[in-house]
This record gives sequence, structure tokens and C-alpha cells, in this order.
Amino acid sequence: MPTKVHAEHILVKTNQEANSILFDLNRGANFEEIAKNRSLCPSGKNGGDLGWFGRGMMVKEF
Repeated sequence: MPTKVHAEHILVKTNQEANSILFDLNRGANFEEIAKNRSLCPSGKNGGDLGWFGRGMMVKEF
């Protein structure tokens, strides 16, 4: 198991928004561009990049 991982994400409010983004990504849309334009997380301005972190440094969902 790695000691550190790198993560990117796109934060939205609804399942409908998430499904729409997933549809776009499956059709070849650029993850970073979608994150910049649609993510509610401040990391969106960086393409959704959360950086590197170790076990226990992020919320349980990660």
C-alpha cells in the first residue's frame, strides 16, 4: 500500500450534476477543464488537483 497518494476531484451538489459530468468525461471531455468550470471546490481553479497526502490526512471518503 502506498504511503502517499495523489488525488483530483470535481465537487458538485447533486447526483444529476455528477452524472452529467461523468457522461461528458466518458465522451472524452477534459477533466481539468470540467473541474475549472463546474467544481464547487476551491481546488477547481487548479483543475481539481488536491495534491499529495498520506493516510488519515483527508476526510474518510478519500
